[in-house]
This record gives sequence, structure tokens and C-alpha cells, in this order.
Amino acid sequence: MSKQVRNLTILFWTIILSRFIFTVFLPLTDTTEARYANTALIMAKINDWITPYYDYHVPFWGKPPLAFWFQALSYKIFGIADFVPRFPSLLITLATAWLIYKLLITFYNKTTAMLAIVIYSSMSLVYALSGAVITDPYLTFGTTLSLVSFLMVINNHKKYWNYLFFIGTGLGILTKGPLALAIVGGVITLWILLSFKKRIAMLKSFPWIRGIILMLLISVPWYLIAEHKTPGFLYYFIVGENLSRFIDTGWHGDKYGYVHKHFRGVIWIMWLVASLPWGVSALVIGYRNIINKVKRSALIQELKKDNISFFVIWMLFLMLFFTLGGNVIWTYVLPSLPGLAIVLALYLNRENGKYLENYKKFIRINSFFIPVVSLIALFYILYNPSSVKTEKFLIAKYKSISNHAPIYFLIRKSFSATYYMDRELNPISLKKLKKIEQEAKSNYFVVVNKDDLSKIKNEGLKKIFTSDKYVLYEGK
Repeated sequence: MSKQVRNLTILFWTIILSRFIFTVFLPLTDTTEARYANTALIMAKINDWITPYYDYHVPFWGKPPLAFWFQALSYKIFGIADFVPRFPSLLITLATAWLIYKLLITFYNKTTAMLAIVIYSSMSLVYALSGAVITDPYLTFGTTLSLVSFLMVINNHKKYWNYLFFIGTGLGILTKGPLALAIVGGVITLWILLSFKKRIAMLKSFPWIRGIILMLLISVPWYLIAEHKTPGFLYYFIVGENLSRFIDTGWHGDKYGYVHKHFRGVIWIMWLVASLPWGVSALVIGYRNIINKVKRSALIQELKKDNISFFVIWMLFLMLFFTLGGNVIWTYVLPSLPGLAIVLALYLNRENGKYLENYKKFIRINSFFIPVVSLIALFYILYNPSSVKTEKFLIAKYKSISNHAPIYFLIRKSFSATYYMDRELNPISLKKLKKIEQEAKSNYFVVVNKDDLSKIKNEGLKKIFTSDKYVLYEGK
């Protein structure tokens, strides 16, 4: 193993270890993480592996179940702890990194392969989601598997990759629906159109009929069973989540989240933030190559190469796809980041590593930037619990002093409160609270959202704990 490879390997596993620390010590936060963790926990508790539940007795039609299956299985294996629903995301991110590594070690060399996964794992969005309870890392694994398999096959590495191409897309559909097809199909179609006659012939290498049947066998049965079990799911998911969400920036049909209304083209800014610090570096490098005539000519020649042009399209397609969308969030760009990592690694290790030594300090600074900033943020959160949207500390405070006294949530509850209480919570009305106050013969506790504080009279209620969004009171 060369010194460069050894150093990059140590760097990669240091990044992964730092991320694992977060999965253990960072509380589950509202709304997405705690919501999905609840969904997986309910699935594990009631052993219903068909219908994910948004809350007890409330079906969740917003996402297919692949991520929830992994998270629920993790609960079955490890029990209940903060790291448990996050751990599968870390594993699936490692699997995506392995695919990037396998592709580059096959076509280029081990140094480029290790450099690419260091870059990938230290991007802000990858680092954040690799230990989060969220579906996007699973979609990214599926699309990466398909795109890596596609490149393997067209470069005459057909052994099992020609079927893995369809398996990846099937897994993507089982994670986020037709979006997986749009990503994989969009990247490949755009790449083919740039040199149609030459590249269309490459499609003959795939077992299309058997492959499509395999893809459908992986993804379609669950959709049909889910529709039969909870009628209305298919219409809501296909029309609402996969069409209205992107076409209508003011779409209000979302049963589970809220409208993310932004100006058109905001996805490019999100991409820059999601790829920090590497995306900014890529822009600077690209600018330097474009303004220099000699470098620009060399860049154009590189882009004419089949694999290089594929990587660039992979890196940019999702932003082109979502440019006209206003109802978007930054997690949507995650499947594009393997392409960016590959392009940057190839540039930094060009000419057989001749230039890599000059970038050692640059690579180290960029690689540690997000982990270091994140660890500082973690220490701040642990010392200032009310700075983060979670009710872990509020519930812990209640459990430490309540002696099993009843607790009530006025008007609304949070997903993290439900998670850390580990039971169904039914918020009460203001009228019900007044009745409890009048009839109580022993102490009780009330949790009130800060937006509702004006609705209660504090006579008889003693403030115990304040979180970012809620206040815990004790009544006697």
C-alpha cells in the first residue's frame, strides 16, 4: 500500500468514526428524524412490514418502506437507542462509498478511488445524512448502484453488473418511487444524446426484458399490496408526492410535511451548500480551467471521453432536473454527489498522481472542515440542550422527577416527544386541561408548545423545563 493510499484510508475511516459519534450522542430531532424513527419503531413493535405508520393508527403514504425496513430491523437487533435507526444510514452510505471505490479502482487506480470516497464522505450533506434517520441515503445507494453498473457494463465488465443495474433501480423505486427511474434514466439519456449513434449501440449489452422483469419483481409487489391494504395510497403517492410536489410550488396536498416554496433555480444554491466545501472548490478549479486557453482546450478534450462526460452529467443532472421546481429541499441533490466526488478525485489525481502531492494540505483541510464544525456543534448542543429541536431532554426531565405521575400535551405534540415517551400520545384540549386542574388529587405534568403559552393561565402550574419549542409544567 502506498503512503498516499494509506493516508487517504486513515482519513476516510476517521471521517466515518467521527460521524458514528454523532449517531450515538446527538438526540433525535424534529421533525424528519423523529418522525421517521417513530415510523420504524412502530413497524418493529406491531410487526406490520407492509404499511409504515406516521403515528399510531395513521398510515404513512409519503414514502415506500425500504428505509423503514432497515431501521425497523435495526430496532429488532439492537433495541431502542438514538443510534439504532441511524446506523443503517451509515452502513448504506458506506455501501455507496464502496461502489464509488469499486468503479474507480476498476478503471483508474486505488489512490483515485480512495480520494473519491474521502471527498464524498466529507461533503456536508453526505456527512449529515450518513447518520440520520432519513430515506435519501437509500435512494442514493440505489441510483449509484445502477449508474456504476451501467458504466461497468458498457466498459465490458458484464459479470453480474448487467443485472445489478436493474436491481439498483428496483431498490430506488422501493425507496422513493419513480424518482429513481427519473434520475437513472435521465443521466443515461442525456449522456447518450450527446453522442447518439455511438452510445445508443452500447445499450445492446443489457438483458432488457429479463432485467425489467427483475426490477418490477423487486419494486411493484409492495405497491400493489399497500394499495390493497390502504386504498388511496397509489393516487396520493404517484400524483401528489411525485407530480404535484414538483410541478406546483404551492402544493398543499401534503399530508405529512409542509410546502417548501422557493424561487426557481434555488436547487443550484442548495447543491453548493450540500457539497461544501468541495463544491466551492470545484467551482474555483473549473473557473481557472475555463479562463486559461490551454487548460480550456485540455478540458474540452477530457469531456469528450465517454466515462468523463458520464461523470459530469451524473454530477449535474439533478440540478438541471429540479431547476424549474420551487418545492424542493437540499436533500434532493444527494444522488448527484457521487458524480462530483468522482470528477474532483480524477482532477486532483490526474497524470498518475503528479499533482496530488501539491494538494495534500488542501485535501486535509477540506476533508476535516465539516467533521470539525459538526463536532463543535455537537458539544454546543450537549451543553445547551434547548438549542436543538428535540424533546429528549424535556422527557428525560419529566421521567426523572415524575414518579409515574401523568403527563399531558396541550393541543399538539412533537414527534420526538412521542419517540422518547415510547408510547402513543393524544394531545388534550384547553377545556380538558382545565378539567384536569379542577379534579386533580395529585401532581401531574403538562407540556405546552411555546406558541400556545398565551392560551394557559399559569396559576397552579410550575415551570420545570424549557426546550427549543416546548415548556414542561408541573401542576398540583
